Amino acid sequence: MFCVKIERMNKLAENSKRSAELQELLQKNGFLKYEMGIAIVDLNYPRHEIFGYNMDHFIYPASVYKIFIGAETLRRIELGDFSLDQEIIVKSPNDVDKDTKLFPGDPRGLLQAGDTATIDYLLDLMLTRSDNSASNCLIDLVGRESITENIIHKYKWHGSEVTRKFLDRIKEDKPYQHSETTKTCARHTTEFIYMVEANQLISPFVSQSLKNYMLRWNRSGRGGLSLPQQLVYRKGGYLENNLYKNFYGKNGFGFESIRGFLSLVKSIFTKGWAFICWLNDVAVVTGNKSHYVISVFTVSKQLNPRKQFPMKKLSEIVYNYMENNV
Repeated sequence: MFCVKIERMNKLAENSKRSAELQELLQKNGFLKYEMGIAIVDLNYPRHEIFGYNMDHFIYPASVYKIFIGAETLRRIELGDFSLDQEIIVKSPNDVDKDTKLFPGDPRGLLQAGDTATIDYLLDLMLTRSDNSASNCLIDLVGRESITENIIHKYKWHGSEVTRKFLDRIKEDKPYQHSETTKTCARHTTEFIYMVEANQLISPFVSQSLKNYMLRWNRSGRGGLSLPQQLVYRKGGYLENNLYKNFYGKNGFGFESIRGFLSLVKSIFTKGWAFICWLNDVAVVTGNKSHYVISVFTVSKQLNPRKQFPMKKLSEIVYNYMENNV
């Protein structure tokens, strides 16, 4: 843990020298061919500065955006607007998770319309296994305007957006049927976790509560930063659109199968890919010598679904760099 006074933080100053070093390292190891953004704050340096590559490149964050929802929910709880043991009724169309395979290793059942759950349970589901139904319920509870005003805009993370997950826009509330998609960038989420680590995101209560939930992140799911023995806490995000799976997953040779095949062929010839994957992570890492905050956002678009972004290799390269630059 480190102690630092943060006064309504503007953007952290960038260490351009270390950004250049990191970019050279990424280029040397073949990472610049990927669409990605990475940002790091070295907590061992007496002056905390941010550095990275494509730090301001906005990417769909998959489930990482749920940290913004958690912060606003906890802020409202501290104000007394809600309580952790307050029960919420799950309403349709927020119950979007339909397959238990989304959460491997987690025995908790899926939320369904009509279920009752405490806010504490919803926060735990959202921040430990990235439950999409829980996040939708909490967005409706606190309101997107409140998340934007009191979290995103308060700390000058303009451009980051929050919307309900896996919900057709026609089912959205009217003001949001044509809103921008969920997005953020590595700079914003690194600054967010940096403030959490300093116990100064909103308040010590909000920061410490977020840490406690994220400490219980279910690491048996989709892979993110691959240094579990060094990771302190994290929030991952994963989403794929595999047109091969969409086609081969159809039964028989009916209309749906034909439509899936045509969609596959069209994507290959017009876009050059049939598989797209977002693999993202934000974390605090404490190694043998290093202590840092890191965000990584990646997008892979390709024909071969087996060639996913090499997050494990990136984790090791960055970790070794941080261990050797103390």
